[in-house]
Amino acid sequence: MSDQQQLWDNYAACWSADPSIRLTALGAVAVDDVTYRDPGTEVGGLAELNAYMGGFAGAFPGHRFRIDEVLDHHDRSLARWTQVGPDGETFMTGVSSAVHRDGLLADVTGFFLPA
Repeated sequence: MSDQQQLWDNYAACWSADPSIRLTALGAVAVDDVTYRDPGTEVGGLAELNAYMGGFAGAFPGHRFRIDEVLDHHDRSLARWTQVGPDGETFMTGVSSAVHRDGLLADVTGFFLPA
């Protein structure tokens, strides 16, 4: 498994992580001043991203993200992902791009693909 695949897998796990460890886990994959955006939000910093992830976990209990493919070059990456429901069925798919700094995610943008 590539370093970038592992980084994205660990990042994806943050979305469904136990709230008591999420911020620490997030700090292991993203810089302190990380920016995150998707069609519905834009947040900055680990604390805001942690809170947004907590809101996601509350809105989609039992859901998780699976990273299906990662492409990377020049401190940038693109991850194709699947949101999986508690029954194991696909709920949504998308792609996320990131700029990396010091081997961590620094600027993440998520896109939801049409069904």
